[in-house]
Formats: sequence, C-alpha cells, structure tokens
Amino acid sequence: MKRTLIAWAVALSSGLAAAAPVDITLARFFGSCESAYGQQTDPSQVSSECGIVTVLTNRFNAQQAGRIHVQTQVVEHAAYYQQLGARIVGGDLPTIAIMHSSVLGDFAKRGLLQPLDAVLDPAGFTPHARRGVVLGGHVLALPYDSHAVLWHINLGLMKQAGLLDAQGHARQPGSPQELLAQARAFKQATGKPYFLWLTLNDPSFFARSVLGLVNQQGGRLFPQSDQRIDLGSSEVRTAVGLMRTIYAEGLCSRHMDYSAALQAFMAGGGGVMPNGTWLLGELTDRAARPGNPLSQAYEAVPEPRLYAQPATWADSHVWVMLRNPRQTPQQRDAAHAFLRFLNDESLAWARTGQLPARQAALDSDAFRALPMRAALGPVAEFGTGLPPTVARQARVMALLGETVAAIVVSGEPLEATLAKGQQRINRLLEREARFLGQ
Repeated sequence: MKRTLIAWAVALSSGLAAAAPVDITLARFFGSCESAYGQQTDPSQVSSECGIVTVLTNRFNAQQAGRIHVQTQVVEHAAYYQQLGARIVGGDLPTIAIMHSSVLGDFAKRGLLQPLDAVLDPAGFTPHARRGVVLGGHVLALPYDSHAVLWHINLGLMKQAGLLDAQGHARQPGSPQELLAQARAFKQATGKPYFLWLTLNDPSFFARSVLGLVNQQGGRLFPQSDQRIDLGSSEVRTAVGLMRTIYAEGLCSRHMDYSAALQAFMAGGGGVMPNGTWLLGELTDRAARPGNPLSQAYEAVPEPRLYAQPATWADSHVWVMLRNPRQTPQQRDAAHAFLRFLNDESLAWARTGQLPARQAALDSDAFRALPMRAALGPVAEFGTGLPPTVARQARVMALLGETVAAIVVSGEPLEATLAKGQQRINRLLEREARFLGQ
C-alpha cells in the first residue's frame, strides 16, 4: 500500500510539472503601461507603441494559458543596449529581445544571435524589412516594422501660403529649386518658417536627412567598403549645401530640440516638421479634436523626391533570440511560437504609425484604411539606412550628424569639415575592425 501511494504521488507530481506553463522573458523598451492596458487583449482599441505591445503580449498569454507565459522586462530606451550588453556578459539573457536592425550587425559579428531560418520566411517581409534582418544568408531577427522620416504638414498654413493642390493636399516639391521656392513663398505669406527642424541636441536629424538626400541622388555613404565612409562625394556636398541654404535663409526654425519642435508644430509654428512615423498616431488623434491649430488640417507624407530617385532614412524594430547555452528546447519552442504570433499580428502594430514589416499586412485593405497609410506604403520599398554590415551605426550616425550640424548651424567650412568628419568616422571603424580581428 505504501509503495502504491508513493508511486501515485510521483505520477501526480510529474503530471503537474508537465502541465506547468513554459516561462519565457521579453526584454523591450517602449515604456511601461500595465496600469492602463494590463488587462486588455484587443489591440484595435489602442494606438500607442507601449499600449499595443502590452496588449499583444496579454493576448498571447491568454491564448497560451497553461502552456506558455511571456514575462515582460521593460528597460528605459536610453539605457537599453548598455543594459543588454551587461546582461550578455553576465549570462542573464532574455529569451527574446527587441533591437533596431541598425545594430543587428554588431551582435551578428560577435556570434550572439540565434538564426531563425527554420521559423521565419523572409520572402514574406517587405523589401526594407528583409534587407535589415538577412545577414550572411541567414534570418537573424523578426522585423516588426519599418519606421522612417515623414513630412508632417500643417495644411492650414499651407493653404494660407497658396501651397495646396486641387484636392486639398500640400503640393510636393520635385526638385531642390521647387523646395526653396515654396519655402520662401511660405515664409513671406505666413511669417513663419517652412520647416521645424530639430537643430539642438539631436545630430540624428542631420544624419538622417543627409542619408536620404544622398541616396536620392544615387550616391552612397559607403560606396566601396563597409569600413570606410566617403563624405567627399558631390552627392554629399550637394545635400549638405541644400540644408545650409535653408538654414542660412531662415526657412527653418532654430535652436529647437525634439520636444520644442513637436510642441511648435502642434501650436501652428511652422509648415513642415520632418520627423518619424512614430508620431503619426498622436498627431492624427490631435487633428481629430477641435480647437487646436491642427484640427482637420494635418497630413503626413513620405519625404518628397527632390532628385533622381525616391529615398528616405528608415530603420526597423526587430525581435531577436540571443544564443543561450542554458536555454531549454521547451523555451526555444515557446519563443518561436511567440515570434510567429507577433509576425501574424503585424497589422496591429501598424496602428502605432510604423509600417508593417509583413508584405501581406502592408498590402491589406485594413492597413490602407488607416489614416494616411495608403500614401506611406512605398516607404517600405525605398526606405534606406546604412549598409547592415557597417559597425557601430549609432555612433557613425552621431558623428555624421555632428559634422553636418557644424556646417549648417555653426557655419564651419564645408570641405574641411566634411574631411574632418570622414576622418573621425573612419578611425572609429578601423578601431572596431581591429577589435574584431577583421
């Protein structure tokens, strides 16, 4: 009898263990909003990044109740990569982690990422998203979006300046000359700057702008090697020269950081604010409310093509699995299930303003029915960043932005300043190559 009871107890405990859900961890930024969305599972009622990723995680946990549970680990955006690096060194690895495709190459070169070829089909991704996650012939991440620079436009001020077309949309310049003519006419008619630029404490604005303008001319910042930038080309000089003219003529705002430019735009302080897709939901909601300068007077469009071909800076949020020798097969399978779920829910994430990384979602009637999205779809085709194999991209872009800002804002000589910036960036890349033994 005693042996029978022991056997029954062992069998019972084994059954309970088998029924316990597999716990996996999800490291991300986007903020924390559990108090607002901790119990929600319907993403159609949410538009913020934090809200949607929280609600989608809730939905997956509800669907997989008793089998898989995703535990979210929220990290402040500014400290995210530093903390992730420390966790990798300490062996405290999240099961899944958010990244940007622009940093993916740094982790790939160090052999830190699990390939996801068996889980994801890259043929289903948009061209921009696919370029960011396929490295060395392997899918190294699930792309979650394409986020890019848009022109956020105050239609009320454009109407005052006579710059609307017959359909009530802002007329898009098709050349640098048309752009300057429109900006001058706008300033004369409204007394306000055509552009609200992020000229203070935000070198990424200048770097992203120049990257897009250089690619529109068919140029490349890395024409020969991913270890050497070229800032001496005619395309770079032309792009920086155009920005310098805009600034020198007072056609853009001055001394504004990110927050000041956004507040000025919402208050009707200028015509065009070049800023990200991530603001689309917030500004659309504001335009729907009466009694403010954007009421029924807002639209967002891709950056206009001023040169030979369309191009604009773009990046992607991506989900990765870090190599972890202590990860169990059950945890790996659970993580794969969550990645497939996130891929299937690509359209829900597009409510934030970001473009879907899944081509079927981008092409869907549901996506095109969202405000202004039909006009934004092409960005997923021509969005561009630095080559994915370029190392230390955040630092490269910061140095590039500082170089351009010195010319545009501080009036430093163009040729000498570009040469100095090129030297600084290439020295950085040389040090990184030596560190990796390349």
